[in-house]
Amino acid sequence: MFWNGDSHLIKKVPETPPEWLHSYDICAKYFDRLYPEDIINFLDEITFSSKALTKLSVDSRVEMTKKAIKSMKHSAEKAGKRASEWDPTEAAVHRQITYEDVLNHLQQSLAHLETLSNNFISYLKTSDQKILREYGYQYDISRSEKKRIHEQVVTMCLDGQPLNMIKTLLDVAVGALEFSPRDVVETALIRVIAALSEEGEQHSFQKDPFQMLEDIVSAVHTSAENGENLVSSDDLLAWLRPYCGDDSLPVKPRIRVLQILEQAFHLSDEDSKLLILFRTQAVLKAYWPQTQMDITEIDNEEKRYLVFMKLLENSGKHEEFQHLVMLLQAWPPMKSPNMTCSNNNLWVKLGTMMLMKCLQEQKKSVGDEILKICRSLYETKHRLSAECIKSLCLLFLKESLLLPSLKLLLESRDQDLHSMALEQITAITKVDDSNCDSEFLSLLLDEKLVVKCIPTVYYSHLVNYMITSQEEGRWDVIEIAKQLQEKGFIAEAGSLLMAFKGTHPALQTYGASLTSLRHWI
Repeated sequence: MFWNGDSHLIKKVPETPPEWLHSYDICAKYFDRLYPEDIINFLDEITFSSKALTKLSVDSRVEMTKKAIKSMKHSAEKAGKRASEWDPTEAAVHRQITYEDVLNHLQQSLAHLETLSNNFISYLKTSDQKILREYGYQYDISRSEKKRIHEQVVTMCLDGQPLNMIKTLLDVAVGALEFSPRDVVETALIRVIAALSEEGEQHSFQKDPFQMLEDIVSAVHTSAENGENLVSSDDLLAWLRPYCGDDSLPVKPRIRVLQILEQAFHLSDEDSKLLILFRTQAVLKAYWPQTQMDITEIDNEEKRYLVFMKLLENSGKHEEFQHLVMLLQAWPPMKSPNMTCSNNNLWVKLGTMMLMKCLQEQKKSVGDEILKICRSLYETKHRLSAECIKSLCLLFLKESLLLPSLKLLLESRDQDLHSMALEQITAITKVDDSNCDSEFLSLLLDEKLVVKCIPTVYYSHLVNYMITSQEEGRWDVIEIAKQLQEKGFIAEAGSLLMAFKGTHPALQTYGASLTSLRHWI
């Protein structure tokens, strides 16, 4: 009757605030025929249902709640008299709810409704972001009930929302909630851990649990940096350490959890060693399952060095070398001068062993594989020093692998290694597939070595490649011509410009070159 009217008392479906209040007044006349819990159900339906939030203004909901409070106070005064008139059997069934309970319930409802005018709640409900509007809606409909508020703030935490936003919502909500942002984060982490464990594979999360963990860790990190003192990195580690140290669970997820923490916070020595152990176990389990390892065998550089060398000496297959690459990437870079020098560097030793143990016909493909490994380290903490790159390049040259050696030298961006590459280039008398490809020519152009290549057999190949690759827009031919001119290579600069502009080779004379320079530069 309240929502849709009826043919006798409320003949028109209410639409305006006065009509809704009138509809309430009609319905309220029947309160004396309802048990207290039925009154609660009715009032919650017209003030805290999704329909109520859609159809009624906050002011209307407040006004109806105030009217109900006034009515219930009157009913409470008559409760003793009314109770004697009820059916004793029915009264026994409904005895747990009294008019005093209804009054307390309505007082909570009113207090909650009055918080909807808070600036923070208004911001949520009117935000351009759908997710924030949803938070505003969920808060509105919650009545500040402890269970609902708890579920909402845990969801916000799993969504990666700032901890100060969660704290603000808790501060606005009314009643004794008895939980803090710290409790909220702990609950959220418990749910993520359950999803990551074997028992939690069928989790209900729509988002990747690892992504949720990253979002939570990021929120805690930001909060700590802002000096909010809500949750600390030590709290996170304490909550996650039991999961990370549980040997009965899969290794890879535990590694990922520690990596996420490592990226945001400085791990303790204990946790750092634990991370190294997990990473080591994951690699060993994949290809050397019979090799058992505990933390005491790899808790310093010297021990890890010995473990790696033992595995390397017993390796000969491509798959084994690939897993050794994974093992080195899983460990922190060596820092001891004795182990970072080229003679003892584990990456250099790995490359050397790969070439030593392959067949002659496999040398080229193995050389290319080593080049790929070196490239994979460029943007990491494992990036090789110039000394180590030089050692690998000398190894390539010894095995007649000129092209990967030249590429590695050029990509080093080290002037001494560039000079070493130019020495090799200058000594070459014939260009073929063993010493040149489009990638190598691109590297020479990227490193602005055109001028230095003029005395070499590569110069004409560079010019042709540059002209035919102009649609890529990677190199400025005019600028390169200027560099040639500034270094005194007038004819070469002019010829380059004429070739660039499409002049027929028969017309590319010295005089024409000079004319083109004056015209285009």
